[in-house]
Amino acid sequence: MNPCVFVIFSLLLLNAETTTSNQLGGGDDNGVIMRKCSDKERHALLDFKARLQDPDETLSTWRAEEEEEEEDCCKWRGVTCKNQTHYVTQLDVDGFGLVGEISNSLLNLSSLNHLSLYRNSFHGTIPTFIGSMTRLRYLDLSGNSLYGTIPPEFGNLTNLVDLWPGIGSRVENLDWLSHLSHLESLVMDGISLAKQNYWVDVILSLRKLSWLSLDGCELSQVMYPYSSSFLNSSSSIKYLYLGNNNLNSSMYRWLFPLTSNTLDALDLSGNMLDGIPKDLGSLCSLEYLSFHRNSVVKFPDFLNNLSSGCTSLTLQGLFAGHNRFIGTLSNEILTFKNLSILDMSSCSLGPRFPKWIQKIKNLTYIDIANNGISDTIPLGFWDMFPSQLTYLNLSSNNISGNAPDLSSNFNNNSRIDLSSNRFYGSITNISSTVTSLNLSRNKFYGGISFLCQIVPGFLVVLDLSHNFLSGQLPDCLCHFKELKILNLEHNNLSGRLPPSIASLIKLEVLYLYKNNFSGELPLSLKNCTSLSFLNLEANKFSGNVPVWIGENLSRLYVLNLRSNSFFGTIPLQLCQLANLQILDLSLNNLLGTIPSCLDNLTSMVHAGLYGPPLTKKCDGDEESEAPPVIGEREDGGEDIDELWGWFYIGEGTGFVTGFWISCGALLLNRRGRHAFFHFYDRFKDLVYVKVMVFFANLQRVEHR
Repeated sequence: MNPCVFVIFSLLLLNAETTTSNQLGGGDDNGVIMRKCSDKERHALLDFKARLQDPDETLSTWRAEEEEEEEDCCKWRGVTCKNQTHYVTQLDVDGFGLVGEISNSLLNLSSLNHLSLYRNSFHGTIPTFIGSMTRLRYLDLSGNSLYGTIPPEFGNLTNLVDLWPGIGSRVENLDWLSHLSHLESLVMDGISLAKQNYWVDVILSLRKLSWLSLDGCELSQVMYPYSSSFLNSSSSIKYLYLGNNNLNSSMYRWLFPLTSNTLDALDLSGNMLDGIPKDLGSLCSLEYLSFHRNSVVKFPDFLNNLSSGCTSLTLQGLFAGHNRFIGTLSNEILTFKNLSILDMSSCSLGPRFPKWIQKIKNLTYIDIANNGISDTIPLGFWDMFPSQLTYLNLSSNNISGNAPDLSSNFNNNSRIDLSSNRFYGSITNISSTVTSLNLSRNKFYGGISFLCQIVPGFLVVLDLSHNFLSGQLPDCLCHFKELKILNLEHNNLSGRLPPSIASLIKLEVLYLYKNNFSGELPLSLKNCTSLSFLNLEANKFSGNVPVWIGENLSRLYVLNLRSNSFFGTIPLQLCQLANLQILDLSLNNLLGTIPSCLDNLTSMVHAGLYGPPLTKKCDGDEESEAPPVIGEREDGGEDIDELWGWFYIGEGTGFVTGFWISCGALLLNRRGRHAFFHFYDRFKDLVYVKVMVFFANLQRVEHR
């Protein structure tokens, strides 16, 4: 470069930088540049906030004050600026609980390249003006209440790498999508593509696309999914999700161009497929295949086709639960040398225990729940997987035998579910690495002193309900600081609650229904401030209803002290439980009047306060009638407890899907992590809502 030109260029650059610096915040008296966001962008963000409700005050740092600390929007929560210029480049309000419409003031954020509004309550139509934000590389509108057509102006966002339009929206056509040549991740779950002929052609035109999720998009209704011109096209897709589309096996003719030897994970769950073709067994990078909830499948053909090529060498996870398999499991299962995850739940593998499982040496995840197995565990089973299992689910079978030794087979953060079987004997040895243990609905007896041996205690879930356990709850709970759910209902446990219960600082659910616990509630229980469900019904607790329940357990959603020996008056402090929806103090020795302040508990306005001394009974209430047993039918037969059914659906299915999604090197890339947590959050919310609704319905039915 000519020296004169270089000098002139340098001076111009210096002048431009100084001017920009002054515009962004100027300098102090010492000449030190103080950068902050521009007034234009600060006002744009304040206008965006002004049109929203913010019940959780997540935008409390967004203030208009002239104080230096508050006026720099680059320091506001959810806002990221570029270091050199202090222009706003990212706006990320994931899960902020915001309510309202999306303001077009965002157009004034001229350098914005990342916009995530995921999991809020934005409503209205999808704004057309977003199509003018051409610097965007990442756009996530999902998890909101937006509706209407995806604006064709989105085709102007040619820099987009990741797009999550959101469930509830629709598309008139997909022409706009073909302009997004840089797109690497596309998630259109729940958006109907029923009228989108040749959608496969559009997808194949996106040469950089590696992540495609079309879950629940009504793909089976598409008349012409592709044109003949696509036959010689190849795909770069690594993760492909086509679940819940009512697809039958005719779909394979257009699936293959979307698959190639780059495909790592394939989800075909929730369809109407009756098998897989041999071509699927020739995918030399396929590591995870989900085939949950399809149609009648011939077991030998399924395995033969899947093992017909190099897939047998690469496959690590097979999820084929909830299918109607016909025929016996052939030896082809042993050809999958790297298979570490096996889910064959609800596949009618019984009545014999499938001994071939012991021949697959690499297994870390086993789910053969609900298979009609009426047998004992084969000799040597517990010795086959030394310290390597992370998940074992044998639940809802008819397996019998002595309590197994669960002390040495499990890896860190492992989960065990042996519920709803016929195991018996004393529970003795449990691995200290277990985080979730469900031994409910068996015939275990004896004490539960084994809890004192689980050191250090990583348990998050412990369910020993519906057994014949006896004795006291041991005073060694101080190491269970991670425990969230403790279910001991329907046993013969007795005595006082130990003082060490105060250590359960994360406990959310405590179920002691129908035991013989006695004495006053320990004052230490007030330290369990995370409690949402407290059910002490049908025990022998006595004393006054503690005032600290109202003062300390502010998160309580359900409080059930029915059928005990509490006496005295109902404490006014219960009126402080703003979240309370179920309150049952009946069949005790309480006296006095019901506090009028309970009317202030608006969450409990609808059949929330039950039983005597109320003069108005619930429909069908019989005076002094013993409450029906939870989980049992009136005819004496037993039903699976729906609460724990939903909980372990969350534990099992959530873990399965999350695990196999994450295993495909997802932790190594941002889109993978984001998709994983999208799934996790949605499923967690579903399970949480189901559990909440179930508890409310359960309590209402129980007292009718």
